[in-house]
Amino acid sequence: MRSTNRKNEVAFDRNPAILSMRTKRELVKFVTLLFEQEGSAAALGVDRTKLNKFITVVSRHYKENPYHNFHHAVDTVNTVGWFITRPILAEKLPVETRFLLLLTALIHDVEHPGHNNQFEIRIESSLARKYHNDAVLENHSLDVMLNLMKDPAHDIFSSFGKGKVKAFNAAIEEMVLATDFAVHRKFLDEFKVYMDTHTIDFSDQEFLMWLSKALMKAADIANTSKPFPEAKVWGKRVMMEFWAQGMMEKEKNLPIGPLNDSETVKLNSAQAGFIKFAALELFVLLNRVDPAIGEMVANLEDNLQTYEELAERGEGLFE
Repeated sequence: MRSTNRKNEVAFDRNPAILSMRTKRELVKFVTLLFEQEGSAAALGVDRTKLNKFITVVSRHYKENPYHNFHHAVDTVNTVGWFITRPILAEKLPVETRFLLLLTALIHDVEHPGHNNQFEIRIESSLARKYHNDAVLENHSLDVMLNLMKDPAHDIFSSFGKGKVKAFNAAIEEMVLATDFAVHRKFLDEFKVYMDTHTIDFSDQEFLMWLSKALMKAADIANTSKPFPEAKVWGKRVMMEFWAQGMMEKEKNLPIGPLNDSETVKLNSAQAGFIKFAALELFVLLNRVDPAIGEMVANLEDNLQTYEELAERGEGLFE
């Protein structure tokens, strides 16, 4: 099914005050409105009551981490919504792709423990053993989603046939696994090769999956593309989580991650490095698909310059 004309729908705000929302109830209300505004769930005939219940139960499974929490999930949904309501993507993306992107954004970090896959592997956790040390947290989030949908009250796929449900779950799995940062560099290299050697064709399922994974990955790290005062707040939260893991690594005599030592890490340099080597290239590639994404590229470039200037002056991110 192709996209429908949505000129009369409310435009997404790229930088809503999500961090000012204090309760999960408020966040659930906001993200429910995002699904309604975007319109793909209704277009597909997804039961509205079940979707609302699913969003609510998913919110309860997000933990109160400094960064990987329900605020981050809602921000990721909002960013995906902003992407897919840009002129070209709004016109060209199939309605099923739009819905699956929003849904994946909602569940992609559910039950995230506040530390990374490498930590799970090094402590030989039950999750690491279960998933054979492969994309441990991403695979766990996928399983949480599938288990929640076993309850008929929030089985939002109940109106679809088995074949479509299988295809939907497979697409969600590809998108969630793409957010594993261990494969980030590999993905960027392969996505660039794909973009350089293929035409942009929204009727091509292979292109749609490459694009969907890229949009999901970009939304996941889009905090770096916000206006600097907001990007700085999200950056602080990321570092708080890294430092907390670093403390646990010290307590357990494990190797300390490169960004996890609060005594030695250079905050502004770390943020600048992430934008320069992880974020900017991905957004530039997506800008080739829809030039409206250039707005985010410009913000990334501005933030990179600001962080580098702060790093040169030796000023701390928290000052």
